[in-house]
Amino acid sequence: MSGTRSLVVLGAADGSLSTYRAAAAMGLRTIAVDRSPDAPGVALADEYLQVSTHDAAAVTAALAGRSDLAGVVAPSSDVAVPALRAVAEAYGLPARLSETAARASVDKWVLRGILDELGVSSYPWIIGDDPADLVARARGMRFPVVVKPADAQSGRGVSRCAAPGDVPAAVEEARRSSYGGLVMVEEEIRGTLCNCECVVDEGRVVFVATSLQEVSPPPLVLTMSRQMPAGLPAGVLDTTRSIMDKVCSRLDYRRGPLNLDLIVTPDGRPYVIELGLRTGGNGTDDMVRLCHGVDPVRAAVQAAVGLPIELRPHRPRPVLWRVLTAGHEGELVSVTGAAAARALPQVAELVLLARPGQRVRPYRDVSDRLGWYVVHADTPEELDAAAAAVTRALRFEVRGDVQR
Repeated sequence: MSGTRSLVVLGAADGSLSTYRAAAAMGLRTIAVDRSPDAPGVALADEYLQVSTHDAAAVTAALAGRSDLAGVVAPSSDVAVPALRAVAEAYGLPARLSETAARASVDKWVLRGILDELGVSSYPWIIGDDPADLVARARGMRFPVVVKPADAQSGRGVSRCAAPGDVPAAVEEARRSSYGGLVMVEEEIRGTLCNCECVVDEGRVVFVATSLQEVSPPPLVLTMSRQMPAGLPAGVLDTTRSIMDKVCSRLDYRRGPLNLDLIVTPDGRPYVIELGLRTGGNGTDDMVRLCHGVDPVRAAVQAAVGLPIELRPHRPRPVLWRVLTAGHEGELVSVTGAAAARALPQVAELVLLARPGQRVRPYRDVSDRLGWYVVHADTPEELDAAAAAVTRALRFEVRGDVQR
């Protein structure tokens, strides 16, 4: 492999596909690391290693003896961040992470503790692995509360509890989704939920793109749609940048992607809810590119291999990402109208994840998505019209159980 430069991509799920394409466009070989040979990114990679990205030691060992490694990335995956750190440390790759930075990206309680320590985005929360103890302590909190695994991602196991009686079931659900068995209970911050895709260089946030986020009705908290730009006041963005610069300094995070969830209260105060030192999923790269003219995936790859990060944003343009879901449980018989939907000039991306013959159900987990789409337009009104046109064009025939 003399003369070649290879990028290790930790994960090959649908959220990683743009990373493989960006790396190839930059002249880099890609090594896909994923436990599933059927993951869609495997077909785009130059090489495949069948190793779980959860096992940092196994990933590092699988790459032993190589001299072609240029960098490592973990697109859209918090759980792969420890493996990213291990590989970067073992092979002296650029954009290395501190142990605290890796832990803050995976373990939500680590980030909450750091925010409390810094005196920013603080609010009451508890953590534990004893359901009875958590339920008892939660009774002293202000409701509603949010119950979630301390280490999962993509909204898995997250529930909103309106009253103390809702907590026991929510804690059990969170424990089932937790890798380590720890569960957090947080007092809910009421306001506008946003997602932020950031680029960090020289230890500070140099670019941020914000989107308004719509989630499923309680008790679940799953992302249904995101619209960019969020239209937040300049003061809110300035405060958010200041908070994240302090966090980056505390984590010794110098360079690379940063994705975070943010709630802005009615009085304009931003609260950081979660953070990931990786690019976002759910079509985030398409949204940022179409809205701002910046490719966050390319920027992440540039940081990973030690190249200058290129950012040339233009004036924001309206973009919408929306998940496709089943109305009721049953067998997916057919999907029609995809070609017509993709032919619409406002459709930038249409991803269909479900196939005929597959069992589907209403949206209760990220694995229940039938797919998603991204549309863009010149005005918010045209954006709404484009989304409606996609809805009219696509048809999912589901045969089976009565709608629940």
